[in-house]
Amino acid sequence: MKIVAHSPRQFADGIKGLLPQGAAWDWPEGGFGDALLLDTAQELARVEAETQKVLDTAIELHRPKNSSWHISQYRRVANEAISGVTETMPRRAFVVGSTVGQRLWSHAAPDLTFPVDLVQVDHLVGPFRVGSHVGEQLWGTRSRYVLRVRYYRSVVDPLLLWEALMDFKQAHVFLWFEDITGIGGEVSYA
Repeated sequence: MKIVAHSPRQFADGIKGLLPQGAAWDWPEGGFGDALLLDTAQELARVEAETQKVLDTAIELHRPKNSSWHISQYRRVANEAISGVTETMPRRAFVVGSTVGQRLWSHAAPDLTFPVDLVQVDHLVGPFRVGSHVGEQLWGTRSRYVLRVRYYRSVVDPLLLWEALMDFKQAHVFLWFEDITGIGGEVSYA
């Protein structure tokens, strides 16, 4: 968007055109009244020039960063945010004295390997409707704008996910973070 630039003289003539009719307002060019209008007009011309910079910055800030936001792209962003993450809470075997919140595994845990998605990003979480079952999480009608991010609290720092997804997401999308293990509870972020 380009603003048409005006000279201080154009602003002064415009201001003069707003003055009432009469001989008291007929100021010759170069006189005191004209100088007063020209000084005011110079400030208006300066503000107009700065306005173009403000508009250019605002347009650039609100320009979409991506042409499409598909769920696969949200998942890619989330997985890139946690790439190289090391476990913050080590696994140990279940023994007497183990408490809630510890990552408990069998005594054969060091020899077992299996892939686990550390982050799950879901969308289209539906509202309560005909066919819903007992035990399903129920959401409101705005749920189509909710992106549910499920993570393992003992391995993933939700702040890393939040920062990456906030930079990527659309303005109307609401992020809902949920610890898969249930230990950390549910934390919602706008």
